[in-house]
Amino acid sequence: MDLHWSFVLVVPGILYLSYQPEVGIVREALTWYLSVGVLLFLFVLLHELGHALMARARDVTAEKIVLFPLGGGAFLPDPPKTVVDELLIYGAGPGANLLLAAIALPFLYFQPDGDLLLRSFVDPFGNYVVQPDRMDQLLGVSVAVNLILAIGNLLPAYPLDGGRMLRALLRRPLGERPAVVVVTLLGMLIGISLLGLAWYLKDPLLAFGALFIAGTSAVTYRSGWQRRRLSKKTVSAVVRAIDDLPIKSRLYAGDATTKAHRIFSVTNWPVLPVYDGWNALRGFVSRETLEDEDPATEGSVLDIAEFEFVTAAPGDNLLEVTEKIVAANVYGAAVYGNRGRILGFVFTEDIMELLGKGNRRR
Repeated sequence: MDLHWSFVLVVPGILYLSYQPEVGIVREALTWYLSVGVLLFLFVLLHELGHALMARARDVTAEKIVLFPLGGGAFLPDPPKTVVDELLIYGAGPGANLLLAAIALPFLYFQPDGDLLLRSFVDPFGNYVVQPDRMDQLLGVSVAVNLILAIGNLLPAYPLDGGRMLRALLRRPLGERPAVVVVTLLGMLIGISLLGLAWYLKDPLLAFGALFIAGTSAVTYRSGWQRRRLSKKTVSAVVRAIDDLPIKSRLYAGDATTKAHRIFSVTNWPVLPVYDGWNALRGFVSRETLEDEDPATEGSVLDIAEFEFVTAAPGDNLLEVTEKIVAANVYGAAVYGNRGRILGFVFTEDIMELLGKGNRRR
């Protein structure tokens, strides 16, 4: 389990909420906010543990759990294998919160005026005359927060659990891409609606959650569009022909970096190929790395070059090659012809420019 860095803001936030001008830190308020903070942490943790334990029960690896002050995530490196697996795994988190609410509910309800106490917590804007003690307040928070976590996460909006479950149900009749489109569009619509509700209620936490839902859905929708566009292209659409380099002399691993600086000065290529003494491609050196690590031009190309890359053919699917580049975390791919001759290169910048994020420069 990992804690997000934003947890460092929790203590200052609690102190701020407990502070009153001319009084200072109010001990009763400090105790209350600390208690609520601990409960929220436990409820979110149990929500994510529900996902992780169900994933383990379905033979799906849950790599780690990351907790934020107002949420969390159970990371699954491999997607669930079946629709049933997805429904069970993504539904286990809200199910854990419903179970917690069900456990706390009887302790609150079976008290004098328990029904009024319950209504006052579930409907905070209602006109109820009750005076709950501290334990009643904590029980009420337990019921209300767990219901909110369960119902909120079951909304059919990506990236919430309900959106992921809906995507699993729609994947077979519609296909992967249309299913993603449906849940991300719903995510943007629901997020915008919740943002309007947050403005009406003047609730900053609800506004933050609404922006997260709408923003994540928009990014995922755009990412899906980009993947679809790449899947319709081949490597030949973005390959930089090796003959396009203005300087025909090759850059070797044993060369001084002065030569790399000289070649970069007459070309707009972001990356240059690096060869060994037998004229075989060894790797690449980037303009950015050269300028950052050797601004005085006193080193060797061998010290700053990256000697890993992926290979491709002109007719390869561009999306598949892009995924290989990203997975290997390298500058790009070397493109080979039928006889093993290097025809050119594809760099990450070329792919980004194809997606409309820049102007291609030769």
